[in-house]
Amino acid sequence: MHSGEKTVSLPLPIKENPHWRVIIRPDIFEPEHIPTLKGCWSLIKSCRVSLRGWDYPHVDSKNRINGTDWIASWCEFRNHREYWRFYQSGQFVHLFSFNEDEERERAEQRARREINIPKNFSPSGYLSIINTLYTITEIFEFATRLAQKEAFGNSVSIVIELNKVKDRILFVWSPSRMFDLFCPAVEDVLTKKWDIKTQELVSNSAELARKTVVWFFERFQWMDPSPKLLSNEQQKFLERRI
Repeated sequence: MHSGEKTVSLPLPIKENPHWRVIIRPDIFEPEHIPTLKGCWSLIKSCRVSLRGWDYPHVDSKNRINGTDWIASWCEFRNHREYWRFYQSGQFVHLFSFNEDEERERAEQRARREINIPKNFSPSGYLSIINTLYTITEIFEFATRLAQKEAFGNSVSIVIELNKVKDRILFVWSPSRMFDLFCPAVEDVLTKKWDIKTQELVSNSAELARKTVVWFFERFQWMDPSPKLLSNEQQKFLERRI
């Protein structure tokens, strides 16, 4: 994790393994845009997204700390690891493991049941289509809530990065859904920054999230995900109907 030119050591071995990296930051750097660390904690708690069994971001009651101009929390639950920091400037940095790796054997069985994986290809891991939609929707919804609380100025940048994903393939968890395409990532790092006006983020968060999902799926060789499918699944998620 980096903040400016500083390298931050983590209390958990996240960077050594495949992981997500998310950065949300305002367009203008104002060191004490949020006057107090107490205010930082209040913002995180009021803006975190609770649409399924695990909050985004997760605030651990035991593993939390205050720095000079930042707050942080981290957790390790079974095979899940995550760490985040939130700065008084309004910058949020989040690293977390792929939850598909927490159940690697089950994910592999499901993928091989549906997908004709070439005999000479050994997947490095698996990426759930629906979970990716959920996660990116949570990221944009969280950024939207921060924007509504005036954590940013006129615009915000959102960076989403998937690390150590070369040869990871797309799949679906549910037996009721059919997905038999062989869709691997050919690069080890997939990353992109989106610069967004805060007004657009607040008014159009769900669509921006879907466009971001499609950007990543194309880098996994899936060129024609159904817009209707993504929209319907996202709507059910936002309405807590999953």
